[in-house]
Amino acid sequence: MNLPDFWPFDKPGAIDDCVEGMKQLPEKCIDLVVTSPPYNLGMDYGDCHDDSLSYLDYLEWMKEVMSELKRVLKDDGRLCLNHYFSTKMGDERTTPLMDINYIATRELGFKHHTVTFWTDSTLSKNTAWGSYKSASSPYISSPYEGILILYKKHWKKITKGEDTVDKDTFVKGCSGAWNFSPTTDNDHPCPFPVELPLCCIHLLSFKGDIVLDPFLGSGTTLLACRMSGRNGVGFELNSDYELVIQSKSLQNIKSLEDFG
Repeated sequence: MNLPDFWPFDKPGAIDDCVEGMKQLPEKCIDLVVTSPPYNLGMDYGDCHDDSLSYLDYLEWMKEVMSELKRVLKDDGRLCLNHYFSTKMGDERTTPLMDINYIATRELGFKHHTVTFWTDSTLSKNTAWGSYKSASSPYISSPYEGILILYKKHWKKITKGEDTVDKDTFVKGCSGAWNFSPTTDNDHPCPFPVELPLCCIHLLSFKGDIVLDPFLGSGTTLLACRMSGRNGVGFELNSDYELVIQSKSLQNIKSLEDFG
């Protein structure tokens, strides 16, 4: 995986705060962003991030992140943002998390294309039912996560490139309902299957494009970039994941069969 000329870091997965890291990048240098921000559900990310912010604090933080994302995206750049549709946020009422991100991006001028969804099989086995077998206070959870697909100025690509999307991926991607096998990646508390970024990347970018993930986690997006012939870069605040991120960014695999 070649590092872009503008990338000021020595590795594709830089250990840095994503906002501060993106400030070091030039404007309009990124073709596609594929990411899944912290869900603000009290997950343990170590001492580097508070995952229990208030609604307003989380919204303001997302605005800060999205502002830098918009700056570094090309005019025909796209943003794929994975998040829960709705869930409880700490002790507060159930919060439409996708709405928070939609509000943040809308206020910054991102243009909306669509929202796709995929099944999170771990949530479908949830047994937190609230008032079991009673109308008193049932807790209704959703086993789906959404991918908010946005763009900066132009949905149609301005510069042509080499497509890599096959028929099955194209049809599934355009259906808006994606089914992925559960991930076996235990390197991170909130991993997503590599098929998720692969689908976004093949469907929405050309070979050799530059893909950014500002919340790398264990580096799954970089792995997908490696598998699809893209130049992947990104940031992760927790240095505990540095070795696994760099390992994934260097894996020379061509298919999911090789990965398995």
